[in-house]
Amino acid sequence: MGSRIKNDVKKLFEFWCEVKPTRGIDRGTISRNGGGTATPAGVIIESFPEGFRDKEVLTGIPSFAFPCDIERGSVQSYSFVHTTGDSKWRFGFCRHDPKTDTAMVLITYLPWHDTFLKLLIVLAELRRTDRNGFRTFLSEAYNRGVPDSGGSLTVFYSSGQSHFTFERPLQFQLPSIPENHNLNLYYNFVDPKEMICVFAAMLAERRIIFTSSHLDRLSSCIQAANAFLYPMVWQHIFIPVLPWEFKDYLGAPMPYLIGVPKPVLDTVSDDELGEVVILNCDTKIFESPFDDVRSLPPEIVSQLKKYLSHTQDHIGDRVSKIFLGALVQLIGGYRDAVEFHDTCKTFNHAKFIESRPAHLRPFLTKMMELQIFAQFVDDRLKMLNSGLGFSDEFELETVRYAEKMKKRGRNYVFLKQMKDKSPRSNSSAQPQPEDSMNDLISLDDSNNTSFDLEDFDPLNQNARPLPPLGSKHFNSNKTKSSTLPAGVTSSVVMQANNSVNNPLYPYFAPKHMATVAAVTNRVTPLPPQIQRNNMTGVKPDDDFELLRKYGLDQFSLNVTTTTTTPSNTTAPALTAGTGVGKGMNNWTTFD
Repeated sequence: MGSRIKNDVKKLFEFWCEVKPTRGIDRGTISRNGGGTATPAGVIIESFPEGFRDKEVLTGIPSFAFPCDIERGSVQSYSFVHTTGDSKWRFGFCRHDPKTDTAMVLITYLPWHDTFLKLLIVLAELRRTDRNGFRTFLSEAYNRGVPDSGGSLTVFYSSGQSHFTFERPLQFQLPSIPENHNLNLYYNFVDPKEMICVFAAMLAERRIIFTSSHLDRLSSCIQAANAFLYPMVWQHIFIPVLPWEFKDYLGAPMPYLIGVPKPVLDTVSDDELGEVVILNCDTKIFESPFDDVRSLPPEIVSQLKKYLSHTQDHIGDRVSKIFLGALVQLIGGYRDAVEFHDTCKTFNHAKFIESRPAHLRPFLTKMMELQIFAQFVDDRLKMLNSGLGFSDEFELETVRYAEKMKKRGRNYVFLKQMKDKSPRSNSSAQPQPEDSMNDLISLDDSNNTSFDLEDFDPLNQNARPLPPLGSKHFNSNKTKSSTLPAGVTSSVVMQANNSVNNPLYPYFAPKHMATVAAVTNRVTPLPPQIQRNNMTGVKPDDDFELLRKYGLDQFSLNVTTTTTTPSNTTAPALTAGTGVGKGMNNWTTFD
């Protein structure tokens, strides 16, 4: 099935509606597969646009808007997912306000959780205070299209006095704390130990249930856990919030990842569930008939426990990179098993296992039978066979990790040679056993399993804090200061500072930006004394050369900002990157 995110989305949202619950129904008597016509959980009383005719979506919305009996003591906003006929995910965002007895629902193909949850707040207030302005705002946003990756689109309302900006996340982006709403709640309500247990269960493709009495907490935790599977994509049933009417899915004999409201789960018996993994996000209790954590390589588990315990370091995308680092160790060497033929490239499973460290082989042998891994390999091969280069956060981390392991291998060989040449090594002392470090660090990177936290986060190791706008690091014209990394202009920094959707590195100007600069033809002048010996005057960027070495240099980055005013005029675009020719061909994005 590949990526579950729809490409080439043309509209910010597909449908908006207000749903009123059906009173006086006994949901315990409703059967999705039963005879007759079941009474719907609610009725759509207002919608936009009027011409929306997707019957499956229109029929399902009331159940997802009122999945169970909801306590209306406070505002609740959550997300749900509807899978289309072509296996793509259509996202729903729902808001319950205790001041009303209705629910507001927005349907879109874009997984911009932070943006649309904030949009629901604006829509609720605008609808309460200005009904005509509310419809005008919806129409304007519906017809303006979708901004490019990293760009934004601003829509004004209230006679131009207020505005809402739709920010499209960069493709080079991992969920961050505190910007990402889903990860924030998952991190706050689930302990690292339970996170690791869920991660291990997902790598075993179990039947997994999240449950909570709070719909916002429920949907956020399951969405964040699913994001930790990147660069792989969950290929099975995925329902962040399961309505009562669809609880039959819990008896499905195939893998699933389902968020079940506590009132719904309480109506299902253990016999109906069978062998299932359950995480209670309210009590932090994890239950499983399996021991999937023990099946993981011990080094992977110990590193996850160690780095997730450093709570003071978890601002930004650190938590996401810790889980990504584990997957880099497991599957980052997939290119070693890619075989090149005249017409195509194929993946040799036996070669992949042979190329991996001995202690990883038993787990990887089982992992190769999983659908998530098979689809990962298929998608990467499609990119290679297309003749287009590709690069994403996973590939960058894999390249950095491989380079670091090679460097450590060279350092080990040097130290071992020095030891062999020392007088003590030639003494007549009792023969020593073979150096056990050979099992830990060697020239063969595949034998290396020990590394520090910077292996998870190599792009941040040379980062420096961003100076505040208006400081001495920026002149009056907002031009680039010499304190910024090569190729990073103040316009790029300002764009990152103004972003609300967890930028790649929230508090730093990473060296990776220099790579973007190199790709987009921004070069770094050499000092005068070196220019005399170098007629080009151009210094190749280290990161870009590293990407070129591994064949990952074929990408570009577009950052475009489009502002829509009440008069439908379009302001000039702010662009970083060429935006011409090759795009960033990520097979999986975290939009």
